[in-house]
Amino acid sequence: MEDMIARIVEMDKKARDMTEQAQKSKLDYENQIIAKRESIKTDFLERAKKRIAINQETAQKKADITRQQAETRNRAIIEKMESDYQQHSDTWVDTIVDRVLTE
Repeated sequence: MEDMIARIVEMDKKARDMTEQAQKSKLDYENQIIAKRESIKTDFLERAKKRIAINQETAQKKADITRQQAETRNRAIIEKMESDYQQHSDTWVDTIVDRVLTE
């Protein structure tokens, strides 16, 4: 009988040890999952920041090219207007004066 009680106590102790070990393993796995999730999140954010920087640089280059094209186009228009003014200013002034005086 004593032997039977000792075996029951020993089995109970083993069961408690196994339960405790299972709880520790569960906690370890949960911590590993949390660490892995944070690692994935950090990696994702770093890659996103790099993509944003690349996209921003690309957009800036496109904007610079567009601005340069507009400046070139505007410069050509201004030069054409100044050339027209130099060639036709006297005629335009005479035409305007004639129209004002004849009306």
